[in-house]
Amino acid sequence: MNPLALGYQTLGRAARALPRPLAYATARRLMDAVYLGWPRGGNAARRNAELLLPHVDWIGSASSLARAQFQRYGEYLVDAVRLDELSSADCYAAVGGDDPVWVDQWKQLEELYQRRPILFAVIHFGNWDILGGAYTHRIGPSMVLVEDLGHPALNRAIQDQRSRLGMAPASGRRGLRQIVSHLNDNGTAAILFDRPPRPNERTTTETLFGHRVVLPNEIHRIAESTGAKLVPLAATRQGHDLRFVPHIDLDHRAGVPLLPAFQRAVDAAPDQWYQFRDFFKT
Repeated sequence: MNPLALGYQTLGRAARALPRPLAYATARRLMDAVYLGWPRGGNAARRNAELLLPHVDWIGSASSLARAQFQRYGEYLVDAVRLDELSSADCYAAVGGDDPVWVDQWKQLEELYQRRPILFAVIHFGNWDILGGAYTHRIGPSMVLVEDLGHPALNRAIQDQRSRLGMAPASGRRGLRQIVSHLNDNGTAAILFDRPPRPNERTTTETLFGHRVVLPNEIHRIAESTGAKLVPLAATRQGHDLRFVPHIDLDHRAGVPLLPAFQRAVDAAPDQWYQFRDFFKT
């Protein structure tokens, strides 16, 4: 089962009913149960963690890291099901708002907006919806390529709220065509690119901390065909609250592998990397 759908079924109601700090704490406990009750996902996370440990800032075993990743995913799930409580201004504030540290990056994005297509490359790390809301508040609307989340109610809840925050969801082949057309009109789009390839899908091989990973190459093909500025993007949660540090790589060059651009973020917060399948090709 999709882990997001499993988590939603496990803690969706509690996540919405409780005060946010208590909801985070409850989500961590319940995702502990998911970790223990879903051996396939837990074992895959441990195997991934074993390969990460020599390269990341984590004191503990592969099992402790894998378990922490499930717990952190529970925090993301709380944010996901409560997205309707946030405005785009709230999202912008959550990533530091007008903090002088980020002002140059926001200005560069403002200069690019509607003058050149922008394609954000996003991985399953931290909280990507917060970044989308922050972008629409400071810069303008965007599109996002979305996947089936594995639960009809969750699909409706998440996609409707993304739309409300200015992130127009697009799915499937039709969605890809919409995104390409949007980029050709100098629009902005975001794609979670670190998903498993579909059967017969064209792929590319990249590395994360020197370990091979096979990924779909659709994001590279879209960037090449539209001339989009490809921008790796991530947000690291600070503590156990709605506060994040953005990672916006505006120096990434076309044609260069994407995963290495996320190594610094994953190194600093490996528990916020959510891959519950065998990610590396060993």
